[in-house]
Amino acid sequence: MTPNWIAFLTMIAVSEGTQRYEDPYRVCYGGYIIKDPDLLDHPAITGEWRGMRITHGKFAGKLSDAAGRYQLIKPTWAMMKGALKLSDFKPASQDAAAVSLITRRGAAGLIEAGSIAEAINACRLEWASLPGNDYGQPQSKMGALLDHYRLAGGTLMADPTELKGDPA
Repeated sequence: MTPNWIAFLTMIAVSEGTQRYEDPYRVCYGGYIIKDPDLLDHPAITGEWRGMRITHGKFAGKLSDAAGRYQLIKPTWAMMKGALKLSDFKPASQDAAAVSLITRRGAAGLIEAGSIAEAINACRLEWASLPGNDYGQPQSKMGALLDHYRLAGGTLMADPTELKGDPA
């Protein structure tokens, strides 16, 4: 994986709130930590954790079973698990699922080129914390995301319009 990919994945984890935990691959929505030492599967599939109620936005009152570094919900994980033939919920599998989701959104080339604001925009419907979706959940600011991306070792393209965005 290139530094831009690593930085983009880290930026998503920061935006989703998992990067602040000791092991972001074990974090579930609301802060539950997956106990399965082998990360055999998504905790909503194993039955370890059923989810937590969302308190805001258009999904308020519904359960979120988002889990792992990239806060993958059970249906998305099941789709990626099948499509990529993943055998567990370990970090490499979560990373592979996130890369595939990003690629499906058409952002792979944008990340490689350093067009990160465009890549974020392409992925905004995949992660509720990214700016520009209508999920009604708290969203990160574009400027803060670009800062996290750079701090994680990513390189932005030289185009000065890439450095614009909403205020941090």
